Amino acid sequence: MLALTAAGISAAAQASHRARSPTSAPSLQIFGFALEQPPTLITCPTTRDGLFDSRSWSPTLDSTCMESPTRADTSADGRAKTLPVHFSRAEEPALAAGVHARSFALMILDGTVQGVVVRTSGLDSQKAVYAMLRKKYGTPTSVAKARGQNGRTGKAAEGISASWTMADLRVDFEGIGTTADEGTIFITTASAFEHAMKSPSAPSMPE
Repeated sequence: MLALTAAGISAAAQASHRARSPTSAPSLQIFGFALEQPPTLITCPTTRDGLFDSRSWSPTLDSTCMESPTRADTSADGRAKTLPVHFSRAEEPALAAGVHARSFALMILDGTVQGVVVRTSGLDSQKAVYAMLRKKYGTPTSVAKARGQNGRTGKAAEGISASWTMADLRVDFEGIGTTADEGTIFITTASAFEHAMKSPSAPSMPE
C-alpha cells in the first residue's frame, strides 16, 4: 500500500521543523492539477462490482479519469479520500508513464484536491526525480539517506529521502521504499499535510 501517513513522513517532518523554508510562494499547479479546487476529471467506467473497467476504457482514445469515490481509500473521519487517476496517453505525466497501472492518485480533502501521490520506479529514477524536484522547489529543507533492498539482486540500496516545507505546500520524496524498485512522491497543501499527521487512519493508494 502507498499510504500518506504520519509514520511514512514523520522523520522528515521533524527535521524540516528545524530547517528554513523557501521564501517564494510555490505553484499550486501540480502535474496539471489545481490544488485547493474541486476535481474536474470524469469518473472512470466501472464494472458491475464497481471496480475500474479497463476493458471499456482505452488510454489511447479516452479522456483521463479518476476512479469512483465509492471505491476510494477513505480516512477514518471521512474527510479525506485517495482516488487513483488513469491518464490518456496524451495527458500522462512522463513521471508516471509505464511505472504502475495505478501509479498516480489525487488526495481529496473536504471535496477539493489537496494533494497528489505518485509512485516512481525507485532506484532507477530517483536521481532524475530528485533533480526535477530541486529544480522546481529549490534546496530541500531536509534531506537524508534511506536504506532499501534491490529486488533484483537482493543487495542493499541507498535512497534519497527529502522534504520541502513551504508556507502553503509540503513536498516529500522517498527515492526508494522497503525495496529499491519503488519510490514515492507526496505533494500536499499545508492543511492536507496537517490532516494526515493528525488522522488516525490516513488514505492510501490501493494496490
